[in-house]
Parts: sequence; structure tokens; C-alpha cells
Amino acid sequence: MNISRNDNRAYRAITLDNGLKVLLVQDKDSTKAAASMAVNAGHFDDPLDRQGLAHFLEHMLFLGTDQYPDSGSFNNFVSQSGGNTNAWTGTEHTCYYFDINNQAIEKALAQFSRFFITPLLNPAETEKERNAIEAEFKLKIKDDGRRIYQAHKETVNPAHPFAKFSVGNLHTLADRERCISDELRDFFNKYYQAQWMTLVICANEPLDTLAQWTHRYFSDINGHKGALKAPIEEPLYRAQDIGKVLHIEPHKHMQKLIISFAMPNIDDFYRHKTVSFIAHLLGYEGAGSLYSILKEQGWINALSAGGGINGSNFKDFNISMALTDEGIEYFEDIIEIVFEYICLINDNTDKLPRLYQDKKNLLQIAFDNQEKSRLIDWVSNLSINMQHYDEANYVQGDYLMEGFNKATHEMAMQWLTPHNMRLVLIHPGVEAEHSTAWYNTPYKVEAISPHWLESLAHINKPLSTMLLPTANPYLTKEVVLYEVEKPQTKPLLLVKEPGFDFWFKQDNTFRVAKGHFYLAMDSHFAVKDVKHMALTRLFSDLFMDSVGEQFYPAELAGLSYHLTSHQGGLTLHTAGLSTSQLELVEQLLDALFNVDICARRFAEYKKQLVRHWRNSNQNKPVSELFSVLGAKIMPWNPQPNELATALKNTCFQQFNEFRADFFKALHVESFLHGNWQQTDAKVFHKKVAEHLKNATAIEDLTRPLHEIDQVTRCELELPCSDNAMVIYYQAQSAEVDEKVKLMALNHIINQDYFNELRTTQQLGYLVGTGYAPFNTRAGIAFYIQSPKFEAHTLLHRHNHFVSQFIVNLDALDETTWQQHKQGLATHIAEKDKNLRLRSQRFWLAIGNKDHDFHMQKRLLEALRALSLKEMKSYAIATFSKDRPRYELLSSAKVNKSQKLPLCSQSL
Repeated sequence: MNISRNDNRAYRAITLDNGLKVLLVQDKDSTKAAASMAVNAGHFDDPLDRQGLAHFLEHMLFLGTDQYPDSGSFNNFVSQSGGNTNAWTGTEHTCYYFDINNQAIEKALAQFSRFFITPLLNPAETEKERNAIEAEFKLKIKDDGRRIYQAHKETVNPAHPFAKFSVGNLHTLADRERCISDELRDFFNKYYQAQWMTLVICANEPLDTLAQWTHRYFSDINGHKGALKAPIEEPLYRAQDIGKVLHIEPHKHMQKLIISFAMPNIDDFYRHKTVSFIAHLLGYEGAGSLYSILKEQGWINALSAGGGINGSNFKDFNISMALTDEGIEYFEDIIEIVFEYICLINDNTDKLPRLYQDKKNLLQIAFDNQEKSRLIDWVSNLSINMQHYDEANYVQGDYLMEGFNKATHEMAMQWLTPHNMRLVLIHPGVEAEHSTAWYNTPYKVEAISPHWLESLAHINKPLSTMLLPTANPYLTKEVVLYEVEKPQTKPLLLVKEPGFDFWFKQDNTFRVAKGHFYLAMDSHFAVKDVKHMALTRLFSDLFMDSVGEQFYPAELAGLSYHLTSHQGGLTLHTAGLSTSQLELVEQLLDALFNVDICARRFAEYKKQLVRHWRNSNQNKPVSELFSVLGAKIMPWNPQPNELATALKNTCFQQFNEFRADFFKALHVESFLHGNWQQTDAKVFHKKVAEHLKNATAIEDLTRPLHEIDQVTRCELELPCSDNAMVIYYQAQSAEVDEKVKLMALNHIINQDYFNELRTTQQLGYLVGTGYAPFNTRAGIAFYIQSPKFEAHTLLHRHNHFVSQFIVNLDALDETTWQQHKQGLATHIAEKDKNLRLRSQRFWLAIGNKDHDFHMQKRLLEALRALSLKEMKSYAIATFSKDRPRYELLSSAKVNKSQKLPLCSQSL
């Protein structure tokens, strides 16, 4: 099996007698274990009269099996053992996955395996879970992704399974002649066959032990080795479905053009990445690129290529563009320019092998320097890879580029023609002729003019300004992994000057040729008032827009950069291969002070940002309530509508004055971490200091925090049919022991809260609790969003649950408490999986003034010392009637003139 050079895991692929393909992985360094089962069955397999059945079955498998009949048993066991579990249903696959502490993995596998052997599919549970499906459907009823997706479904071949309604609701899943649990059983028996499943198990146990467990627990899954699933025979598009313009009206303001080319299944191309390479050429953003030319015209703000739906007998190759107001008027001209760029590719086939080799080298470097990701994500992705790649490439398949294949390239380019094209134009004010089922999306379908298609087909010459990518300047240096000079356990404050701290740590753990550089700049002008806070956010967006073309080669070379706003200023973060990162940082700092930002881009981004902020009240009610909560607790984090109002009245001259003022006086904190030695770090510091030498030094800005000192209720009306509730308790001190108490409280209560209010009482789809710190102050949040219950009812049910929780707390015994502590300790003690996560942790500690870098250790010590008696007392005190808290409630807006929240301070 092909694995990365820095991958120290051990792998073994086996196939059970029932046909189940299994990949066993031993990871001796991991504090957690994980497993994932992918099933080659999804909503494409739904019976025509039972759309949403595959999704419903996914929910039901968690609600009890023959040997573990309690509906919450698996979730509770995983949660108490420091883990997480989830699942998703796609078009042709469904995936179930979990992680857990290593000691509990065998018990978890014993329970997990029964999902696929004998799920109960209890008729009593189907009623409740059908309501959960309905709530999930209603939750996304105004989601533009779902709404646009449905319009797509209604304009393809109706005989293709893509046309089916994937989610399901009360109507499609209602009981008929038989109880739906019987139909779920039929679907399970037909499609949940071992030969169509792929399982990944990763733990710190020996491979032989994992193999024994696999045979013991998964051999009883029904299956027939070698049995093939019937292929999809119907094409996604008929002749009459091609050559159409689909106009779709979004819920939120959006202007987007998608040029879509129909392709067959392209799985066989994965070894050469033929289609991905073409997407790379069309999505290039350097000088002379399609993106650069269209942006220069003022027609687009963003471009991506290669995305689109795909399946076992189809692939949409999409070129997607975010349009400006002017661009929407010139969409035909944009399409003509796209075909002129396609001509450039076709005219330069002889130059493509060299460009392909560049891309191949980059993917190989990326694979060789691959870092571990979150284990639960890694195993779930791997189980899906096993459905598509041969055994040798389970791990490397996404990175494989065996060589430029001229024949497959020319075949793929033949699909990028006008007569094989569909257009999707998403914009407000569509003169709709249709409204989609389920989501009520207004849309219109028009035939593309045959005369225009002919004229597009005759385009045979690129524009003179068009260029293919050139040799990458960031790939000229050899990638070197430096020797470790002196192993450090924590960052070193290498330089401390007035207004400028420079921290450094050479990585001695992950040993990859990568690194991270952070530079945080605090300025009084970033927080002078709401207008300046809005301008800080606008500047970060405009900067990224202005340097995109210049630094696109850096992105291709495995480097990334972001300028983002934080409370008090701006943060520059670069990441990726360490080889050329210093040069990138130098050029970025030069651009930060000197790059030209034109008035036209200012006007465009200002307009887009104001729209984005004004659209925010159309987010999910729970999201909006959390936004309000954040603004109330953190004064330097205003609500979106305040930012929009402040920015709307700002002119270009004011922006330029702000930009100059921002950099006049700064406090700078920086951190270099990764594949560098101390001499490199000193060079970094000198270069950075040179760029910042003209700024007056100031003290760093302390982020203000509003301390909740009474019970405060806020009630809002939002333009959404759902109602919502968020209750927030803030820690009353900044002490570590109270942080741990709130973490432990969340760990004890979260699964019961979900089981009772979501699963049993069916209040809504979005129900939960979370540990939620703001500006380093700990807190715990409870949230519910409901399509059918008023916010005051949600609050009443929440209060009743909390009262019962306090009553039941007496029954919490020492054994169960120790299990909870062990589960939470697993979460806290989880090792950094990769350099990125460790860099983030160190950088967060620097920002929080934790210069000993031992918060993890302090939390574990406080947890060990926390007794059951103390925990019970803290829970009772936290949920007392008079404990200061925020109660945020939202209801559906009935009167457009009512916009202001009603707040009552003492309840």
C-alpha cells in the first residue's frame, strides 16, 4: 500500500468471507481510536414512492439493535468514553463513523457492528425519528444550497435517480398500508450487504488484534462476496436537457454563473487526474488567466473550476463565477471569453506535460509531507476512498498523478464544447415560470439560442492577453528537512522589543518540511468605533483581493496566506512548505503597506460586505442568536447590521485615511513555528522588523469582556418560520478550576439534553449544549431551534429539563462520575494531530498570555482534583433561579416594522 514517507502507521487490508472490505490501521501514537463504515447505498436507491428512505434508515440505525436495544446506548457510550459519533447520507453512499478513547474501542466495535447486522428499526421509534427528519427538512427550507440543488434535480432526466428528493419529510415517509419500519427493513436487507461496504478501524492495538475483532464482530453481516450492484442505466441528461439556461432566484442575495459541461463517470481517470488538471488550468488565477481577465473587466469577484455533482454514471464539470452587478449584464460575453481560454489550452497541448509535471511534483511533495488530520475525519474519508480506489491506492489515491495522458486529456477536452453545455444563472428578480417542489425555489428554463451556440462553436482563437501558467518561482528551491538543533518543549521568546514580541519554536515532533508564521497587529484605529471595526474587516478582504493574482503561484506551490481581522486589529498567517515562506512573508508585508487598492474594487467589496452583513438576519435563528450573544459579551464584535450601517456611509477617501492611520501605531506579536532553525528565525525577525520600523510602539490592546451580572432576557423577531432559544451561563471567574467545572457540566449533561429534548420530546432538529468560551472566559450554552414550538415553550421545556437534571444528580454515583472524568480527560489530553493544530494551540496561548504553555496540563490537574461533591454543588449553583445568564429567544417576524430586540434586565 502506498503511504506517505512520514506516515508511521501500520496498515493491513483484508476481505471477510461475506465480502466486507476492511482496512486495519495501527497508530501507536494516537490517544483515540476510530472506525468508519461506508455503504454503497444512498438516496439514489430510494423507492420512487419512498423518497428519503435511505436518509431515514441512517437515523434509525442509531436507535437500538438486538444486543443493545436502548435507543441512546451507542451515543451515550461513545460520549462517556470521550468520543463523538455521526453519519451522513449521500447520493450513492452512506457513512457511519465514531471516535473514542483507545480502551473502549472493542466495546464500541461490538455495539457498532450490530447496526449492520440486526438493527431494531422499532416502530415506536420511527414516529419520533420521522419528526426529526421533518425538522431537518424544515431547518434547511430556506438554505440556498438546497433550494438551488432542487431546481437542478427538476431539470435533469426525470428517470435518473438524481431527480429524487433526497431528505424526506412527513409526507414521503408517512405510514401507508404497512408500517414504514417494515419498508426500512426491506431496504436494509436489500442494500446493506457486506460486499457493498467498506470498513476502516484505526487504534493503537496490534493489527492481529484488530483482525480478530473484525472477524468476531463483523462476519455476521449478510453478504455475498463478488455480487455486483446493478448499474444506473439512465443518463443524467437527455438531448433536450442540454443547451438550456436555468435562471434561479436565491433566498439571500447572490449573483452566480455556472457553466456546466456533461461528462460520463470519470473514476477511471483518477490515476492521471486528467479532469483535475484541466480544472487547474481553467481555475488558474495568475497573470493572463481567465480569472484575471474577467476580474479586470469588473465582471467577477471569484472563479472556480472542476466542481459539480458526480456519480457512478455522470459528472458535471462546472466553471463557477461570483458575478458583480455589471457582470450579470455581460454573462454571454463572459461565456465567450471562457471558450477563448479553452482554445488557448487546446492550442498548447505540447506545453501541458511540463505544467502537469509541476502539479504532479507539488502533489508528491504534499503527500510526502502529509500531516495527520482529525482521526474521525480521516477514517471516514478513507472508508469512502475504498469505494473508489484499488487497494494499493486507498491512502494515496487523492494525490496520485502517474503522468500526462494525452489521449484522456483530448477526450476530456471534447466534452468542454458549447453543444454539451448547460448554464445556471443565479440572481435576484427572476421572472419565474416554475417553483420547485419542497423548497419553493422560483426558476425559469430557457433554451440557449442555436445561433449563439454555433457562434461559440466557431471560436478558434484565444485572446492575445491570455496566458497559461508559467514556471513557479516558489518551486526553485529544494525542499529540505532541517536537523533539530535543540529539542524545545515550548516556544521561545526570541526577541522582546517595545511593541514587538517575536516567538519561535523549531518543530521536533512532526518532522515535515512545513511551517506557520503568525503576525498580529493591534491598532487603536481598528476599534475606534463601529465604522473603524467595519473598515478593518473591509481592508482584510480588499487586501486578499488585491494580491490574489501576484501570489497565486505561492498557493500552487503549497503555500497559503490569509489576512484576517481580529478584535483589535489584523492577523497575517502564512502556512505550508517552509522552503520559500520567508520570501512570501516579505512580499506580503511589502504589499500590506504599498499594494494599490483601486476605487472600483473598494466600491465592489464594500457593496458585497454590506449585503453579506444585511443578509445575516436570514441565517438560522440559532446562528443569529449566537451572533447577538457574541456582540453582547464582546463589545469589539458588533452585530452584522451595525457593521453594515456603519460601512454603508463610508467613502474611498475615508478608507485610505483609515489604512494610513492603522499602521502608524501598532503593537505586534509574532510567532514562527516549524521546519526552521534559530538562525532562520532571526532573519525572519529582522525582515519583519524592517517593514514595521516606522510604526510607533503601543501596548497591546486588552479585549473588553462584558461580565453577565444578572438574568437578562432578549426577545427578537426574525424573518424565519422557526423559533429558537439560546441560554448562556458565563463563568463567574477566569480560574482554571471553573473552566473545568463548566467542561465537566457540559460533558455530563449534553447527551441527556439531546436525547430528551431532541429524540424524545421532538422539539426540533437543532438541539444541544456546548462549552462556549468568549475572550478566554469560559461558558456553557444551551440551544434549541424548533419549527413547531414557540420560544417560550422551548424555554419552559429547557427549565423543566434542568430542574429534573438537578433532581437526578443525586443518583450520579462515583463510578459513573469517574467514567465521565475519564471521557473528558481524553478530550482535554488529546494530542495535537499535526503541525497546524500545534501551531494554533501555541498561538492561542500567546494571545491569551499563557506564556508557560501549560493550559492542557492545568486543566487535567484541575479535573483530577474535582470531586463528585464539588461537581454537584457547582451544577446546583449554576442552574439556580437567580444565577446571572442570558436568555435569548426568537420568534417568526410578523410585522416588518418591528426590528429592535426587546430586552428585560431582571426577571
